[in-house]
Amino acid sequence: MPSNAFLLDAAAKATMLLAAGWLVTLALRRHAAAARYFTWICALGAALAVPVISALAPRWNVQLPATATVAAAPALAGAEPVSDIGATAPINARRPIAWMALIWLAGALIALMRIALGNVRLAMALRRAPEIRVPEWIAARDAAAKAIGLRHAVTLRRSSESDVPLTGGLFSLSVALPESCDEWDEARRRVVLLHELTHARRRDPLVWLLARIAVAAYWFHPLAWLAAGGLRREQERSCDDAVLRAGTVQSDYAQHLVDLARSAMNAATYPAALGMAATSDLEDRVHALLDTRARRDSPSRRACSIAAAALIAVIVPLAAVHAQESPATSLSGTVYDASGAVVPNVLVLLKSGANHQEAARASAAGEYSFSGVPAGSYTLQVRAPGFAEFQKTVVLPAGQLNITLDLGQVTEALEVVGKGPRPKESGTPHRIRVGGNVQATKLVSMTKPVYPPVAQAAGVEGTVMLRAVISTSGDLLGLSVLNQSVDPELASAAMDAVKQWHYQPTLLNGEPVEVVTTIAVTFRLEK
Repeated sequence: MPSNAFLLDAAAKATMLLAAGWLVTLALRRHAAAARYFTWICALGAALAVPVISALAPRWNVQLPATATVAAAPALAGAEPVSDIGATAPINARRPIAWMALIWLAGALIALMRIALGNVRLAMALRRAPEIRVPEWIAARDAAAKAIGLRHAVTLRRSSESDVPLTGGLFSLSVALPESCDEWDEARRRVVLLHELTHARRRDPLVWLLARIAVAAYWFHPLAWLAAGGLRREQERSCDDAVLRAGTVQSDYAQHLVDLARSAMNAATYPAALGMAATSDLEDRVHALLDTRARRDSPSRRACSIAAAALIAVIVPLAAVHAQESPATSLSGTVYDASGAVVPNVLVLLKSGANHQEAARASAAGEYSFSGVPAGSYTLQVRAPGFAEFQKTVVLPAGQLNITLDLGQVTEALEVVGKGPRPKESGTPHRIRVGGNVQATKLVSMTKPVYPPVAQAAGVEGTVMLRAVISTSGDLLGLSVLNQSVDPELASAAMDAVKQWHYQPTLLNGEPVEVVTTIAVTFRLEK
């Protein structure tokens, strides 16, 4: 089963190809329908071929910078207290289930089953239809085949299950005619055979099958449905043009088409077949037939070969290109003090920008580890009581990095106060607002997170780094997860509990103010 990344890559490339096909058909709207039909064949064929070539051809990886998208708390002035719960081992993220691939596979299988059933149903209907051996019909078929340059055999059948002429079959082609065909005059017999045998000459049933398979592969993509509809529309119009090129008068052919559509009751019975007089596009087809300025020529084989070669030259490199983010890396090491002894249980932060950080708590042996982190530049930070803050820029992948914490500086402040001369009073005294009185926030109500049972059973541990704003009422606003590599179930459990916490707000000169807080919630399993 393909991965999510493979599906996204294929969908992006198909979008480019199908959008290009749509733009080309718009540019060719004044040209013949056959040119637009060929364009849609190329677009859908390329979209269908790209995933196959991507899987088989050598890969050409284009590296993209790692990105981190997280929800950030509002950047407000104030302190940034840090709360942390528990002790942790290194983060152990589980591989996510490829839900996108499973959903795609289910949709594609349903679409392919419908296509298979439709083709089986059509094949059985054609087998039940008796072959027409009437000399008049055989002579008319041979004359029409000669007029359009058809060189392979096509069987004529009379079917009681369809009211319109249709062409079906993939390799052994048949033209099924309704039972009322015996009442047709020579002119109608000729135009019907010219139209249907043109489908047979171009192998249109096989083209239509491949187009439906492309839609099944990209069933989620609106452009695929647009392309298939455009191909089917231009398929019929280009056959109409072939009938006119064979010498049929425009108004006469339009009348035959309208009469056939009027008598059709089961025109859409067989989606796998190419019905001549389907009513969904009849009005536009008649307008196109009566347009005396419309071009009705067909692209030459040389032009088609050049276009196909150019398309192959584009899709092969496109299929080989694979955009990928920087691979996930790991970082580990041991935290020591200045004497060389390990420092246990300290919180180690790995920051990238203001709104993304990973966290791991050192073990009892002072060892820390980060895994599943995208490559890039980070700031490694350790804060521990009694030690100076450690901060260092690291570029991942870095592998092993030990940390040595220096002792914190000890400072003393002494103020000596003496009596000076009394200042002279001059004018009205000014009142000075004295501030600097800060009363720190305090957690007054805490709901402890519940360890998710699924994560426990899977042996998942980790530290969830949360950021929020403590409001002036003591509630948490804008709660968000800062680290990406943490298990999503742990993150959800931490969020569910922390959002219920309540604080005594920070007071500045007696007035409550908002401050940003970072909360580290650690999930650890007893060994």
